[in-house]
Amino acid sequence: MRRIANIEISIDAKINDSGYRTPGLDRALAVLECLGKRSEGSTQTEIAGKLGLTANFVCRTTQALTAHGYLTRDPEKRLRLSGKLRQLCQPVLDDVPLAEAALPTMPWLSEETGEAAHLGILVASEGLVLERVIGTASIKFYVERGSRFPVHTSAPGKCILAFASPGDRETAVAALSFEAFHPWTISNAADFLRCLDEAKREGFSTDLGEHLEGDHCLGAPILERAGTAVASLWITGPSRRLDERRIAELAPIVKEAGRLASSALRGEAVR
Repeated sequence: MRRIANIEISIDAKINDSGYRTPGLDRALAVLECLGKRSEGSTQTEIAGKLGLTANFVCRTTQALTAHGYLTRDPEKRLRLSGKLRQLCQPVLDDVPLAEAALPTMPWLSEETGEAAHLGILVASEGLVLERVIGTASIKFYVERGSRFPVHTSAPGKCILAFASPGDRETAVAALSFEAFHPWTISNAADFLRCLDEAKREGFSTDLGEHLEGDHCLGAPILERAGTAVASLWITGPSRRLDERRIAELAPIVKEAGRLASSALRGEAVR
């Protein structure tokens, strides 16, 4: 426990020491990682309590990050990551940013399927939503930009790793904890690798409520010239609407969206 402003606060996050004698940078990165795990945002006091940092350091650091455009502050003084960080982490191929290549296809994908379309990448052992287009159905299922998602349970996570290089796939799978959210969640590396092999054969991947029960997803890869995935496009909908029969019907559309985005990213003429 740590006492800040005469309040005892439990420290439930950590600061990783890079080993290069850069404590200020290590702490600032920990602040960003702390905010990245809380889509609802955090106050300076909450950040200080979670990381065991002084209020003065958190105040100065968050003010600097806000001034540089990496954080936003709402009227209630809650801090959140800005879109600038999402822009920095997206792949760029021959000066074409990923979002620029994929965004023109996403409204088409949403209109053709009626579901929300999403664009995401993998960052370390988590997925990150970069962009989304809300669907046209009366009951809408979508994930906000900047949200994180587990790799082993998600359609985009499976899809990206299915089309990763063997070395990258091996490294990524070894880093996964395989948390079992439900009895039907994939909870070991052997089953997950078999799932990835199937996704590569089919050209798409699914999530049938493996993380959030009742929430189904269908994804396809965005491929660079070497044929490895740099991102994924996917749709999300309720299980009663996006059931296995409907997924089979929509898979060709989602795969086509991935192909169109891949061609745009590589600067190829779209056919």
